[in-house]
Amino acid sequence: MLLKKREVSSKQLTLEMLERRLPKSHPKTTYYQDLLNRTRAGYAGEQRVDREWQSIYLEQTHYLLHDVALKDEGGSIHQMDTLLMSQNFILIVEIKNIVGRVEYMEDNHQFIRITSDGRVDGFRNPFDQVKRHARFLRRLFQMRGHHIPIEYIVISANPNMIMTSTFLSQPIIHVSGLAERIYQLFKQHQQVCLSEKDLRELSAHILTRHKPIQWTLDIKVDELKKGALCSHCHFDHVLRYIHGKWHCSNCQSIDNQSMLIALHDFRLMISNNITNAQFRNFFDIDSEKAVYYLLKKLKFEAIGEKKNRKYIIPAKLLDEM
Repeated sequence: MLLKKREVSSKQLTLEMLERRLPKSHPKTTYYQDLLNRTRAGYAGEQRVDREWQSIYLEQTHYLLHDVALKDEGGSIHQMDTLLMSQNFILIVEIKNIVGRVEYMEDNHQFIRITSDGRVDGFRNPFDQVKRHARFLRRLFQMRGHHIPIEYIVISANPNMIMTSTFLSQPIIHVSGLAERIYQLFKQHQQVCLSEKDLRELSAHILTRHKPIQWTLDIKVDELKKGALCSHCHFDHVLRYIHGKWHCSNCQSIDNQSMLIALHDFRLMISNNITNAQFRNFFDIDSEKAVYYLLKKLKFEAIGEKKNRKYIIPAKLLDEM
């Protein structure tokens, strides 16, 4: 049973906002674009593995939780790509979407990739990551009086990742082998360690402790473009609000959806709420009355009275487009 689905991370959403609003001439534009490309590739790899789970049939009671972030007693974050919660064992899944020939130097815990042009890149060791998560979950469950095997695995989502013989003794597989590995784990762990009630309660406890990681900007807001940007012009031109419509002076199109994208961006850039004055400043609109009717039409939740009134920008605003 899917208990928690995977969503686009705040990191990706923020980088996509920067793609629209960071001027092309900015010295960090290339850096952020490369980071966005890698983040999107990682998310695509996670979705590839998520689709594989849909083809796996399990008779045993189980829960799937994708993209779980838990904080331990020391304040450190444990971000797990997927958790399989069953009555027999818990499985932690770490997903990698790497292209190239990959080697693991066990003695110094080094994870490296050699590209086709001979470049050597280092990566954070995923085996140490999942072992760290396993130790944390083991403590967490024991504190609640439960003792259950904790398994972990690293999954390559990209068929073009070539693993050398240095991985033979490591818990890593290509995504195509996921179903077989899951069936093997259930054969290996036939003892039931949790009742169905305990499994539900533990899974619910994980959900209550989950705190999504918020990726913060390391760039000043005043370096970014304000206003509604024309999607037809690749967000290069600012739209003007004239007689109830958003006009682009460059391509002459009307793009009324751009305001929602801009409010979504405002939420990431500045705040999850906006006042009439902030709206007028951000969108360069003089009329307080016009903005009042725009906000009223959006039907945002409002808090405060009169001049102090703030309108809550929904997190899922773009889902309605």
